[in-house]
Amino acid sequence: MFVRGKQVLCAVVAAILLSACAEPEVSQPVLPKPVKVEAVSLGTTYQIDSFVGTVRARQRADLSFESPGRVVAVLADVGDRVRAGQVLARLDDSPARWRLERAQADRSAAAGSLAEHRDQLRRQEALAREEFVSAAAVQAAQSAYRQAVSRLEAAEAAVAAAKRELDLTRITAPFDGVVGARHSEPFVDVAAGQPILQMESGGALEVVVMLPDSVVETLAPGARAQAITNGHSLQLTLERVSSRRNNGSLVQAIFRVHQTPEHVRSGGVVSVEIARGAGQAMTLPATAVMPGRNAGEASVFVIESHSGTLERRVVQVENSLQPGGRVVVAEGLSDGEQVVVAGTAFLHEGQPVVAHEAQTLLTGARP
Repeated sequence: MFVRGKQVLCAVVAAILLSACAEPEVSQPVLPKPVKVEAVSLGTTYQIDSFVGTVRARQRADLSFESPGRVVAVLADVGDRVRAGQVLARLDDSPARWRLERAQADRSAAAGSLAEHRDQLRRQEALAREEFVSAAAVQAAQSAYRQAVSRLEAAEAAVAAAKRELDLTRITAPFDGVVGARHSEPFVDVAAGQPILQMESGGALEVVVMLPDSVVETLAPGARAQAITNGHSLQLTLERVSSRRNNGSLVQAIFRVHQTPEHVRSGGVVSVEIARGAGQAMTLPATAVMPGRNAGEASVFVIESHSGTLERRVVQVENSLQPGGRVVVAEGLSDGEQVVVAGTAFLHEGQPVVAHEAQTLLTGARP
């Protein structure tokens, strides 16, 4: 009896399993994946020219003494921050002080002589009114008085010159900044105009580039460029171009640096890239292009308009990179086609997708 019941139970279980297997499977629909796309269109392409540039401070000064002498003190060193008017170096001022003291003594003597001749003139004029002296005597007193005035004026000028000569024995900072170079030490005889220190404002920088005429002719003040240094990019704006040539065919151009990173210092060498309009072509962000096996060959994901799925299409590209990290597509695409421009490593051919334009607060869209 027990065996028969067990057989019945097994038969019921088998029937249930068979009925379950007979039910059709329901497949889950594959949801299209949102992808960022860009519609292909013609745009301006650029020729990128690279030149060597030198970074320098926009405000700078080579400091020297205007008169020769012996340096007795250099009060600033390379890297020191200084304030406008601060004394940075001094010459031996003993000769200048002696000349100032002599000029001041001469001025005192001239002032005394003037006072004496003034009094004498007044006496002669008073006597002339009483007719005790002749008109010739009054004229002689007037002439002596005028000469005394001239001597005092000359003495005053000599004192002013001596004071200026004494001032010239000191170099003061013309503006707030940093000492960039030191060219002299104490107890050294220097000539007038010989560089002693070099100062920089320590703020804004500019880049000096020597450009050929063929490039200068295509540029105007305000033209944009970029400088590459140590893997960092600096945005530049052309400020001015020299009116004369150097070495026969090169012209000096000055570019202003928009923002100055801490790692960029004056005197450094950078690679300056200047983009010039070269024609019309289709371009895509470099993130949209998947490299191929051969040079100039690549592939992109194009959305098929009738099915909404991805097609991996082989295209021909140029090797040069355009401004903004874009690549010129020479062949393989048609105007208006939608190409995936991000996340291509996570996609595959035939995958259903839906076009998605990224919107951020930076573009004015609402989150």
